Amino acid sequence: MSKDLSLDFDSIYIEYKDYIFRTCLLYLKDYHLAEDCAQNVLIKIYRKLHTFKGKSSLKTWITGICINTCKDMLKKKKYNDSIDEALTDTTTDYVSQISVSDAVMSLPIQLREVVILYYYREFTMKEVAKITHTKISNVEYRIRRAKTLLKEKLGDDFCE
Repeated sequence: MSKDLSLDFDSIYIEYKDYIFRTCLLYLKDYHLAEDCAQNVLIKIYRKLHTFKGKSSLKTWITGICINTCKDMLKKKKYNDSIDEALTDTTTDYVSQISVSDAVMSLPIQLREVVILYYYREFTMKEVAKITHTKISNVEYRIRRAKTLLKEKLGDDFCE
């Protein structure tokens, strides 16, 4: 990374704190857990900022840290099981109309993450592959698989 671009934590914090929190909330679907996760992400960014080499955009690098921290939290808290339970235990008012976000959140984590990164965060497939440490062909497959599952949950009108 060139020395002309000065990266200081304060400016990164101001620019990305809301983005980080919203990404954590999309993954974890729990406000308080997302707050904790976002704080952990910011601490990791602070500690690892000197390792940023500029091989990707800063946003891609931050998103990778964010995604990995969310995954760690899901593993530690076994939160994935509670998400599935929460989605199946919704009140009868909501059962008749499944929202797109609930359907996305009910996807397996590998499918959910590519949907969130590609459609919600508007990263390119190449950037999604870099963030998830996988091949572009895997990202393409996961998006196709996610669309198939979402189509099953939401009906034929959902996908093109």
